[in-house]
Amino acid sequence: MAPFNQFIRDVRQHDESPPPVVARFFFTSPYAIDDPLSPLPPPMTLNSDARAIRQAPRPFSVYDNDALEEAWTKLRREIHRVTYEGEDQARRTKVAGSGEGKSQSKQTAARDVQRTQKQDVSRYSSDGDAPSSSLPIREHSSSISGMDTTGNPFIRAPSRKNISQAQEARLESRPLAQMMDSYEWDDEFHGQEEQVTQRPSTAESVGPTEKVPVGISRLHSVVMPQLQWVFLRCLQLYKAANFLRMEPIYWSPVNDIAPVVRATWFYKDNMLPVEVEVANMLEAGYAAMRPWTETWRDELNSAVEVGAIGEMKIVHRLWPEKVTKRESRPSTSGALESGSAMGVEPDDPEKEHREILSTASAIIDSAVGEQDVDNKASGSTPFGRDGYPRKYAQAGVIYANETEAYLLRPNLQPSDYYGRKPLASYIRKGRRIGIPVVRGFNQTAWDVLHPTKKSPTAVKAQEGVSSAEAGAPQNRRQKLDPTFALSERPKVTDLILVIHGIGQKLSERIESYHFTHAMNAFRREINIELGTDAVKAHLRKDMGGVMLLPINWRLSLKFEDGGYHDGSEDSISNHYSLKDITPDTLPSVRNIVGDVLLDLPYYLSQEHNPKMVRACIQEANRIYRLWCANNPGFAEYGRVHILAHSLGSVMAFDILSNQPTHVDKSWADPSVPESDLPQDCFLFDTSTLFSAGSPVGFFLLLKRAQLLPRKHRRKPGVDEAVSSTPGVAGERGQFGCLALDNIFNVINGYDPVAYQLNAAFDVAYSKTLKPAFLPSANKSWYLANPFSRGGADTSLKPPVPRLPSNVELETHNFTREEIAEERAYLLNDNGQVDYFLRYGGGPLEIQYLTMLGAHSSYWISKDFIRFMVIEVGRERGREGTLQVMRAQKKKQAGV
Repeated sequence: MAPFNQFIRDVRQHDESPPPVVARFFFTSPYAIDDPLSPLPPPMTLNSDARAIRQAPRPFSVYDNDALEEAWTKLRREIHRVTYEGEDQARRTKVAGSGEGKSQSKQTAARDVQRTQKQDVSRYSSDGDAPSSSLPIREHSSSISGMDTTGNPFIRAPSRKNISQAQEARLESRPLAQMMDSYEWDDEFHGQEEQVTQRPSTAESVGPTEKVPVGISRLHSVVMPQLQWVFLRCLQLYKAANFLRMEPIYWSPVNDIAPVVRATWFYKDNMLPVEVEVANMLEAGYAAMRPWTETWRDELNSAVEVGAIGEMKIVHRLWPEKVTKRESRPSTSGALESGSAMGVEPDDPEKEHREILSTASAIIDSAVGEQDVDNKASGSTPFGRDGYPRKYAQAGVIYANETEAYLLRPNLQPSDYYGRKPLASYIRKGRRIGIPVVRGFNQTAWDVLHPTKKSPTAVKAQEGVSSAEAGAPQNRRQKLDPTFALSERPKVTDLILVIHGIGQKLSERIESYHFTHAMNAFRREINIELGTDAVKAHLRKDMGGVMLLPINWRLSLKFEDGGYHDGSEDSISNHYSLKDITPDTLPSVRNIVGDVLLDLPYYLSQEHNPKMVRACIQEANRIYRLWCANNPGFAEYGRVHILAHSLGSVMAFDILSNQPTHVDKSWADPSVPESDLPQDCFLFDTSTLFSAGSPVGFFLLLKRAQLLPRKHRRKPGVDEAVSSTPGVAGERGQFGCLALDNIFNVINGYDPVAYQLNAAFDVAYSKTLKPAFLPSANKSWYLANPFSRGGADTSLKPPVPRLPSNVELETHNFTREEIAEERAYLLNDNGQVDYFLRYGGGPLEIQYLTMLGAHSSYWISKDFIRFMVIEVGRERGREGTLQVMRAQKKKQAGV
């Protein structure tokens, strides 16, 4: 009795809490999400799940990690505050209903876990009936089976055999030492567990949550878990969804939601996070064994001196042994009804596993006491040390010091029979054994294990990257965030919205076809071009950064389920869908046809066309208003451009043909309610339309329409009276009369979907023009400087002007030619619309094979990317155009 009480008194003097852990947030994604320094996405050869498992998690930058940790701490405080208020309210309600003050003396673990534990210890020391078979125990060690070391070397402590009541114990009960080295939870609710746990919740609400913008361009945010409260036993408890995630801020996600983990323990070999459940079990054992104390160091030294038997006593079992619940008087009928015999509980591995983790979390929280720190790991990661997550179910742990531990499988653990002494023979001698793990993230070790490659491309990306203003302003971030410090254009002045074409329904089943992934790589290449000297020379002085955002309009539409419907709802009404009329043969081919090719007939139908156009408008406006909300003042100083591909360019034509000539800039104000905004047009002025792989020329032919500039459009560098000249421009509502400043129609000659547009505004004028090609971005072309601006290249002599002959003067219609040229320059500062992309070629080329990849070749063409960046960033008006891009007429015969 005396030794036991003496030990309890010693335990009460231990108020030292474990040191705060250096946590680090990681995200797991097979793609370079919003990081211009990351490599391009891996080959699309595996399904998304397999790639996610094999993809190692990536740490957030130091700056982002500090912001995430600050938000995590803030959210934790808010959770505790709301929880305390709920508990107080429940307690007052309980007291008022019973008329007794007895319940006021109860303390919950969520309220003050450390104080409750001290009260528990006091209860032990004052209890005179300590079981004779019990040995002294150390603080916290009774919480999980296997924590069987004491404050004194080699004194084995009792282990908890009943973990099923752990969560309830944290909230209301106090443990009492019992026989058979186990604990029984003794409170007024004991014996009523089944009745309570099956009671449906009477109230449920969504609790505090946080969203933290992350990434170098601030296009993603980490969503902290939403917490839900349920009323249980008249107490308001919270349950955290253990799912941190990173998701895009602006576009609608499909498969680009990345799991996030707040890691506390790391594998020493690579500094990657230990699985969350394993990390929390390690931390619970850390709190129980107290490796940061001088006492633990003495235990380790004593273990080495004693030998294998001594080392057996300092091994902590990572997971508790599976135990059964003993009944005081087991009954046959009760056993049969519960599906068990001899008083043994039926197995429920999932429930047992959850309760073990809950108990471990309680131990971790109780160890820190009043400190405002969180030493628990949270979130999830589908990656483990060997590529796949593991639990190390049979592992034992040796805590070598306050930061290092070793996971040992059974045949590596200390054994007196086999004479194994891992601590003395391996760990103390620096020899490798088991799986070494470390507590807390070490940035220096990470930099050594994962050095950053400073390639010229990476430097260009750092200089060209820009960022949204979500979170801290750009100038402040440049001072504090090393990854953003080299940016030459931190503030975005040009926003490019990308409208995809057909086929995005297929991305819901095959991730490699997801439009967003192509845009992530495309954005990365834009950042690289903005950091290239050959491009910087042609950017205007007030040019900032360029941001590219996808418009995933197809995700909100579900045409496949809505087939013919005659409008009646009686018993003879007929309602069928695409699935009902699709044969079972050739399923792979039919799925591709249904998900890709049918978008075109859907768009041509009178019923679905308005839905598709409306979906595109709504998604573009949503993204634009959100962008303006995160970037105050952008509506005043920024410009918006549209890049439309395939069917997306036809949709852009439909929308811009009905677009107001100029929009009200107040529409971008987030305070304006959506009900006061127009629903049939963009809420922004379009500066430039880049049309790639576009069939819009064929649609103009079908509708017998012309490509026309908009009358009274205030275009930079052009007198507004020019657009008012009769026959030059058109009015709003005419298909092909676009409200914009410039339009470019980029064509891959091998793309069977693409059509030209020059003839759509004047066929005779188009025949006089030479075919125009995008300048090559290859290094060999830099020497000739194909991107030189007009007037800068003096090596070429200006052509000698030729006076027209008398025959030309008599037969040529100069009025039509003037009108055609005025149209051309109103549509494009360069005097033409069509530009061809160099693609394919070579002596072994097979054109029909080249054709297969031509329609999607625009996203990977460096010529196209550089051309876009320069056209977006050059000086406005005809004076800012490049010589190589200007329209050139063919030489006439005989001249």
